[in-house]
Formats: sequence, structure tokens, C-alpha cells
Amino acid sequence: MADLQNSTGSPEIISPPQGSLIRTINEASERMLADLELSPLSKRTYRHGLKAFLRFLHSSQGHFEEADILAPYPIAALTEDTLAAFSRWLRESYPDPRASSGDPGVMSRTARLYLVAAKRLMNWLDLHHLLPPGVSFERMARRIDQGRGQRRQGYQQRKVDPDVIRVLTHYMRQPLPERKGERRLALLRNRALMALLYDTGMRISEALALTREDVLDGRARKIRLKRTKNNRPRTVFLSEETRRLLRDYIRERHDGPFAPLFVSHGRDKGSAITPSHAWLLVKRAAQAEGLYANTSPHSLRHRRAQDLLDEGMPLEWVAALLGHQHPDTTRVIYAWETDEDRLADMIETYGLTPSQAQEQSHEKGDEEVNDSH
Repeated sequence: MADLQNSTGSPEIISPPQGSLIRTINEASERMLADLELSPLSKRTYRHGLKAFLRFLHSSQGHFEEADILAPYPIAALTEDTLAAFSRWLRESYPDPRASSGDPGVMSRTARLYLVAAKRLMNWLDLHHLLPPGVSFERMARRIDQGRGQRRQGYQQRKVDPDVIRVLTHYMRQPLPERKGERRLALLRNRALMALLYDTGMRISEALALTREDVLDGRARKIRLKRTKNNRPRTVFLSEETRRLLRDYIRERHDGPFAPLFVSHGRDKGSAITPSHAWLLVKRAAQAEGLYANTSPHSLRHRRAQDLLDEGMPLEWVAALLGHQHPDTTRVIYAWETDEDRLADMIETYGLTPSQAQEQSHEKGDEEVNDSH
């Protein structure tokens, strides 16, 4: 357990904070923020980061309603992999738009700040003897670096549920409230967002950077993306179905043409929804539909690429749509499943079963015997 040195050089053990016993991350966060000598702006940033940490903790356990309301999370449920898992979640939820597609180790400024807030909280818990038995901040921090090293060894293909499109149909099946209000707007938004992610193969960060003007309130047939992960502009295309869903959503809003395309209709009303909020929307739908637990907004991008490749679209054009600098990236990440399916089909078409091979071998042997006579 960590300790400090006092002025005499002898170890000074930090006692738990006075007052009621702290059992939840929520309580510990507020107590730590009260202890820190930071500017109001820094404290506000830390508080945002700790809220993101809470959302991650709940959603990683499949507790999406609790994540949405930032319900209390027990300190006793923390493990030494918690910070490393949060780091991975941040890289996907808050990607750096300046990073190249081949460098998964780069974190956005927001992600770095949020990770610092979580690390500082874990250190605070460690110093006050509040971490679960056998868990130390030092080992938690080391696991983050260990995970980075493993990622650099090569891209690990992620399984995508073949029925991931049901994330969209889940929201399409929900009855639209007749009365105008937050629930109706939120459902219209969710339908439009899921359709856009699949239709265009956008990254979630690219979709949430759009404004109403970018899509001409649902009339634009194509969008020129300028704020991309690798900072290279590219064009994506919208189907009539997606344009209609965007028009249905925007028609009932009362903001201006420069407003974010996808906004919050509850807390932080009118501001762009966050990547973690978008993740939560997908996770809720995936859980309701019984889909693979790791389904995320990126799964819709993966499914779109897979479908285009399966339909015969050339690899280099799929790479252009997705914004990959090199088609090899598309092949490694997306095309391997298509290649495997085509290989399996060819083997089934041209290959022989063991019994067929044995029969053919006997026939050739009989022919050779007949020829010798």
C-alpha cells in the first residue's frame, strides 16, 4: 500500500477520509474532487472524466440503464484490469481525428484527460486504503502500458454479429409517440443515427461532428467529410431511406442550420451527443435484440464494409469509402471474412470428400492396370 514520508523521514500512513465509510465510486469521486486544489475549470474537466468512467464501469457489465443515470458503482467491484479496460474504451469512444488509421496507440486529448482523472481517482483510493484487497494502483497503471504493447503487435479482428443491422430495426419497430416531446425526438434521432452509420460506414466520431448544414437537413445525397480520423477529406453517400429519416428528425426540431446533427434531448439539451452516449444507444439495442455483447457503433461500419465486399464491390473502392489510406488495411480488418467465405465456396465446388477421393484413386488404379494389359 502506498505511503508518504513526513518531515522526519518516517513513513506516514494516510488514513481513510473522515466521515461516513466510502463504498462507491460516486462518493469517492466527490470526496477526491473536494480534496484537490485545482481551478474550477480543471475540476469541471475531471468531473466529466469521472462521469465517463462511471458510464464505462456500468456499461462494461451490461448495466446500460445504470450507466445512463450514473448510478452508484461499488468500489469493491474494481479489478486490476479496470484502468486498462477504460483506456481501451476511451480510444474507441473518443478517437483522435488527427491520428493515422495505422496508429491505434494515439489517444485524443479528451481521452487522455479522462484517463488522467480515472488514474488520479484510483491513486486516491489506493492512498486511502479503499481499493479492494489485492488490488494496487501501481499494478493497475502497469496494465495500461502492457495492453498498449500487445495492441502494437498486430490488429486483432473483432467478431461482429451478422445480425447487427437489428440495432437499426430495433428502433424502427418502436412505436413513435404521437405527442411531440423528448421521447419522440430521441427515437427519431436514434433511427437516423443508426441508419447513417450503416449507410455511410462512418466512424462514430465523424457522424457526431456533422451539423444540419452538412446534410442540408436531409436533402444532401452525399457528404464531404473534412473532420476525419486521418485528416483526409472523403465523400460518403446517403440513400433515400437515410435522407428520409434525417428529414423526419430535423423537421421536428427548433434549432438553426448550424446546430449539431445529433443532439441531446434530455440532459445537456441541444448539445451534440457524446460518443459514449452513442455507444449506450447501440448497447441498449444490442442487448434488447440478444446480439453479441461487444456490439458497438463501429460494428455497423464493419457490417457495411462486409456487405459491400460480399456484393462484389472492389476492395480499393471499399477502402476509399471507409477512408483507409491503403487497401491492405481494409483487407486485414474487413475483407478476411469475405475471402474465407469465397475460399470455402471454391473448396465446396471443386474439392472432393474423403470418400470421393478414395473412389477416384481406385478408379485411376484400375485404369492403370487395364492400360498395362
